[in-house]
Amino acid sequence: MSTDTTAIPIYQGQEFYVPAFEVKLRGRLLDKDVVRDIVQVSYKDSLQEVDSFEITINNWDAEKRSFKYIDDTIFDPGKEIELWMGYFGKDKLRLMIKGEITSLRPNFPATGQPTLAISGLNLIHRMRTKQESHTYVRQTDSSIAQEVGKRLKEKLGVTVETNPLEKEERYDYVLQDNKYDIIFLMERARRVGYDIFVKESSENDTAGESKLYFGKSDGVKRVTYQLSFGKSLVEFQPELSTAMQVGKVTVFGWDNKKKERIKYTATRKELRTKGVGSKGRQGAVEQSFGDREEIIADRPVNSLNEAKKLAVETLEQIAKEMLKGRGTVVGLPDLRAGGVVMIDGMGDRFSGRYFLTGTTHSITDAGYTTQFECRREEL
Repeated sequence: MSTDTTAIPIYQGQEFYVPAFEVKLRGRLLDKDVVRDIVQVSYKDSLQEVDSFEITINNWDAEKRSFKYIDDTIFDPGKEIELWMGYFGKDKLRLMIKGEITSLRPNFPATGQPTLAISGLNLIHRMRTKQESHTYVRQTDSSIAQEVGKRLKEKLGVTVETNPLEKEERYDYVLQDNKYDIIFLMERARRVGYDIFVKESSENDTAGESKLYFGKSDGVKRVTYQLSFGKSLVEFQPELSTAMQVGKVTVFGWDNKKKERIKYTATRKELRTKGVGSKGRQGAVEQSFGDREEIIADRPVNSLNEAKKLAVETLEQIAKEMLKGRGTVVGLPDLRAGGVVMIDGMGDRFSGRYFLTGTTHSITDAGYTTQFECRREEL
């Protein structure tokens, strides 16, 4: 999969006048009277956690002087919800999440109206209902993910989309020992430096198929926005830190077949992503930690190729943590964890390609805003 670097300036041809949202319970829109009571809706996604939503609703009937929803069955835990967000106008609302209500949190303030916060998780969290034990023989991480995907398709209607490295290691034997499928996939992703996140799709006003992405972040092909400081970017706080950076990673292991020690040292020349890039003077930055080395001797590796893969991907993960940031823009429903943005207007070192690691979308009386977290990944 090739990387699409075409950036979309969000201030061209866009309408941000009237924020809008829809909430569907089991595929049906909420009654208008209920919608008028909604004070706030928000959606949050992250590479580290299951996507979530929260709906805050007015819980007080002034005429009857009683609570509206606290004892009603309409928002009982376990019910399925769809949250759509966007703007009134030519573009359709975007499906943010297909989820399940997991929490009710009433608030009885000293002043003001009582409210009820209804929150829940993406349906992916149902992957944690049963611990599984399976063996995978002569398979790569992507083929393992696809095999797990067959179970997810049958249980939840969720498919797994993989984007592997050109040369994936083929393991003789991998054991999933009494683990939830989602936890097992997350562990496999971390081991080889992959990212894992949910991609929702919609057709017109109907929710489509959910996909679980499992693969490398530098091959992501999603909507890419151009965010310019002083125009579309409301605020942005990047941080470049070399405190935990290293110049190389060495992996030690033992080859049971050849009865010899395994050793491989990965250097930053082998990395796919280039930090702040040549314009940001990446070479000068690396001089400050070039002599630091991380040693891995407690992870099972059975071949030189496996040691190389572990060393390179460990160094890749460390390198991706060097420059991270968080920012705020006008509400953009297509801005999601797992996407890419091009940020400019902040000099050569802090302008460039950023991979989104988390977003929070909120619609309140004040309007629609999107906050995001990201990491610099110059190719």
